[in-house]
Amino acid sequence: MEKQTLTILIAVFIGCFTPRLMAQESWIDDSIHKGLITLNTEYDFKALVSNDTIKNTSKTLKNINNAKKYFDTIFQTDLDFAVLFIENHKWNTYAYFPPPGMPQAGNGNVILGLDKSVVSKEVEKMITQLPDEYLNALKPVYGKNIDLDLFYRETLSIHELAHLYHFKKGTEPQRKWLQELFATMAMYAFSKYNCDACYEMMDTYPEFTLRSGDGRAEFKTLNDFEEKYVQKLSPQNYEWFQMQFYKNAKSIIESNGDAILAKLRNFLIQTDLSTTDKLSDAELIIRLEKEVGKEVADVLANWQYK
Repeated sequence: MEKQTLTILIAVFIGCFTPRLMAQESWIDDSIHKGLITLNTEYDFKALVSNDTIKNTSKTLKNINNAKKYFDTIFQTDLDFAVLFIENHKWNTYAYFPPPGMPQAGNGNVILGLDKSVVSKEVEKMITQLPDEYLNALKPVYGKNIDLDLFYRETLSIHELAHLYHFKKGTEPQRKWLQELFATMAMYAFSKYNCDACYEMMDTYPEFTLRSGDGRAEFKTLNDFEEKYVQKLSPQNYEWFQMQFYKNAKSIIESNGDAILAKLRNFLIQTDLSTTDKLSDAELIIRLEKEVGKEVADVLANWQYK
């Protein structure tokens, strides 16, 4: 895969998988709702748009509602949140960070693109220049013209929602990779067990990027990820880490089912650095194995790159 393509891909994952802003006392930050139009829906959560003439939100909202029901049951809560759909040219007014159309979450809000994301457009442009053998793996899932908003909005919106189930109780995890692993595991479990139509849209693109190899990853240890998180890693290197987390999340859910999600969320909250001391790697492995599951502990204990 060309270097420019990988750079764009990782820019996407930086936006999607980075820690979100600290929750305010009121949880849902409605200060960014000013000027938006509230949609009349059947759902318990609030949905707002920057332009109510663009009618492409119903499928996404239905999917998010199904995910909310699923996560509420697993985590034994009734999460309050809002979903905002923002046009690209108004993105900087309402979203927490660029690029336009990038799914993100924080302060009780899930923010999504209302029209096609800038990221999808750029990645699709790069992908169409690849040999047919690459495109043939994507077209059956994302369409003849490869609509990657099926991944960047429909799929990653569930990852962002899962982050909120953690962030309402704590935003300083023992390890950043654990936070990312949790949201990806939750996204994977929902798509596998509660949305048959979602699974291939979720799984095909990461598998596509994983096949590109790790030749551009200079840093590969989990300590590197913690110390150089986002800003000090090249785009290609950050993408490589996130794909390793996806691969592990997939394996963990396939082996354990979704019951492990509540255990990991509880662990993240109970060991939040705002209330507890930082654990050493050895201590973390012991506690993860005991309180969450061996497969999660093994991500750290058996990480291939030391």
